[in-house]
Amino acid sequence: MTDIKYNAKQAKDDNIVGNKIAEIRQKRHLTQGELAEVLAGFGVDVQLGAVSKWEKGTTVPTTYQLIAISLALDTPDIISKFIDPASIPDIELNEQGLKELDEYRELLIASGKYKPVIPEKAANIATVTIPTSYIKAAAGSGNFMDEENFEYKEYPESIVPAGTDFALHVDGNSMSPIYVNEQVVFVQQTETIRPGQVGIFSIDNEVVIKIYDEQEPDESVRDEFTDGDGNVHSQIVLRSYNSDWEPRPITPYQEFRVYGRVLN
Repeated sequence: MTDIKYNAKQAKDDNIVGNKIAEIRQKRHLTQGELAEVLAGFGVDVQLGAVSKWEKGTTVPTTYQLIAISLALDTPDIISKFIDPASIPDIELNEQGLKELDEYRELLIASGKYKPVIPEKAANIATVTIPTSYIKAAAGSGNFMDEENFEYKEYPESIVPAGTDFALHVDGNSMSPIYVNEQVVFVQQTETIRPGQVGIFSIDNEVVIKIYDEQEPDESVRDEFTDGDGNVHSQIVLRSYNSDWEPRPITPYQEFRVYGRVLN
């Protein structure tokens, strides 16, 4: 066993378990709230917030919770799913072999003959109906708030923050690890927002989820933010949690609108 290269601290720092939970959950076409509901059938009583924290790496599931998560996501082989196979040199199949085995398994499930049975969602869960946008944050639309862009979906009441007016799905990874691709966010409709708050915005008809901020205008555009009395006004800049994405300063020539503040 001395040849095993697994390092628990490094795995935790890299959020291996959280990233895998998010990856497999999305592959199973489950929202965080739906996973929380399914887990209730395995004796794990958690809300969407707990699932979100697991996936972000803010907290980690207990041993018993991880077993339940594996069963709820139909991934009973915890070793192969939640650690890097390369960490165990004496494993029978290499990484490519495990990948092909998993693909074959998916084909068997898709045939309908060997589909795993996932427990029914816990009964008697109180739900609330929320208008949910067909348009994802990061998609373009000139009429985002038009009624035809929304459908009404039911969510467990326990996961919907007070003050929610509508919901929509995140598109892309610019706000990861806090908000991941396909995650549902709940939004309070408002036309104003404070620096540091996460909101839903429109930039030239592109709907985005970003952190709102303000900054001193760059010299190249300073005149555009200076009024007739010589007062220099702050420039709006939208930031991402993902450091790979550059901040997006907003100029007076762009069509900019605040649609709401993200509550979760």
